[in-house]
This record gives sequence, structure tokens and C-alpha cells, in this order.
Amino acid sequence: MKDCIKIELVQTCELEEQLKQCLEQRFMPDYFLYLGDSGSRNWLELDGSKEFTVASRLTGLLTQSIPIIARHIHHRCDMVSLGVGSGQKERLLLEALVPRGVKKYVAVDISASLVEKAMNRVADIGIIKIGLVALMEDLTRLRRFWGSPVLLCMLGNSFCNYEPEQLLQSIHRHLEAGDLFLFDCRLFPYGVEDGGAEREQVERMYRSQPNVRFNTAPLAQRGMGAEVCSFHLELETLESEVGPVLRTKKWLHLRKDARVSCGREQVLLRRGDDIQLGFTYKFTRPQVQAYLKRLGFRAVEICVGAEGGDMLALVQKGV
Repeated sequence: MKDCIKIELVQTCELEEQLKQCLEQRFMPDYFLYLGDSGSRNWLELDGSKEFTVASRLTGLLTQSIPIIARHIHHRCDMVSLGVGSGQKERLLLEALVPRGVKKYVAVDISASLVEKAMNRVADIGIIKIGLVALMEDLTRLRRFWGSPVLLCMLGNSFCNYEPEQLLQSIHRHLEAGDLFLFDCRLFPYGVEDGGAEREQVERMYRSQPNVRFNTAPLAQRGMGAEVCSFHLELETLESEVGPVLRTKKWLHLRKDARVSCGREQVLLRRGDDIQLGFTYKFTRPQVQAYLKRLGFRAVEICVGAEGGDMLALVQKGV
């Protein structure tokens, strides 16, 4: 692809060292789940699972909403995707936005394999394409690869995998007047006190076998046997600036001693240890909108899926 550049801002050896340090503290952030060819395969398997429907539902909402979103896109706007995954949603957007003047596409993911897949997915679209293997949180380093106006995207429920105040503050700092931020999220449509059936559905989905395999795979691929650990998940209620919110709490419990390889080094995990994993928030729509207002964003378009279970928001810095 002559119009495509791939740049690795973070190297595999750096990530393996980071993983070793995290495991020594009995913590494994979720971005390690996507590393390597096996990590990308595991994600694509989960993404296509009938038992884990978060991403597929959000893809449907995006497809329906693209005509609404497209009318707000500036001529010669760059499009950037943080946590691009396989690039399926981004392909849908580009098909609608390139005729409106989008000239550059920047795809960011911690997985080199997924960046490659995302680039290949749009190989036939005649625009400048930059694939960045990087942590999507590192916006200061990433910002030099695009200009304003920009459509900054975070699709596939990634918004809910971060602390909302920290994330939105960072996004706000790196946007200029006229830039747009597009994100989606799987909502918890009812209040914490009224959502018994929905709560059970969320717990069942996140405890499904495809998701368990996805969360245990990084250690299994580094030498830990399947019988060594058990996966646990709770849906806890937290107090926040926008009222009580739900957040998943997940961890691996070690039944036996185990050694896992991180690059050329090994980490000893002891029987009885718990390894804390990442989390996912479950917000109501008013809570998301309250966070946006609180942190200086103005809604340009809010699209909501059937039964209020999914949300796609296009926002910009408030005036």
C-alpha cells in the first residue's frame, strides 16, 4: 500500500517488560489481552461470539447513524481511531466520509496485528493511511500525526473501559475548536436500583466462556496451564459525581504455583494469589451526558439504539 505508513511507537520488548512489572504487582491491564497474533485472534473470536454481543450491537447502531454523523464532518477533516481493532466500523465511516473530503486516516492500537488488519481493510480507499502501534492513552505523542479539524473516534465500547473523568479530560486537552470526538458505549438503561434483569444479563455475558478464554489467554500463552487459575467477576456499585454507577470487577485466582514467561524473563505466581484485571463501566445515558457537560463538552449528535441500550455520541469542546 503506497499510501500507507505503519509506525511502532511501542515495541514488543517494552510491552513484555511492562507485563512482567504488572504481574509482579498482581495486576494485568486489559490492553495486554490484545498483544501478538494470538491476542488479535482471541479478540476477533470474542467479537464474533453470540454470547458477547457488545461490539456487534454497537456496529448496528453506527451503521444506522452514519448519515446523521456524516453531515457534521468538515471538508478535509482527518479521521483518527483510538483502539481500532479490526477496523470494521472505521471502514463503514470512511466509505461515507471520504466523499466529503476526509484525506487522512490514522489507526491506533496496541496490537500490531490488529493495526495491520485495519490497514488491509481499507487498502482500496485512496487516502493517506497511518497505522500506529501505541497505547491509545498516549495522546500527547499521537497528536503529532494528525491535524485539525479532526474526527477523533473511540468505538467498540472502549469509552467504558477507562475512568471517565481522566479520559474526557485528556481528550478535551488534545482537541481544538472545530474538532469532533465520536464514541459509543453499551448503556445500562435503568438506574442501579431498578435493573435486576439487566444486571444479570451483563454478568452472564461477561462470565461467558468466550470472555473467560479471552481474559486468561495472555497467561496461558506464556506457559500457565488452564487448570491453574479460575476467573471471577462481580458487578459492583460505585458512587460517582454523576450518581451511583456500575463497574465490573474481575480477577484471576491462582489454584497452583505457576511461572509465566514475559520476553526472556519469568514471573512466579503463587497459589492463592489474585491477579486483578481491567474493568468496564455501565452508565445510563443521563450519566454519560452529565459527564460530558461536567467536563466541558457540547453534544453535536446523540444517537440511541433500540430500547435505549446503546449510545453513539458526537461531541466537541463547549463554547
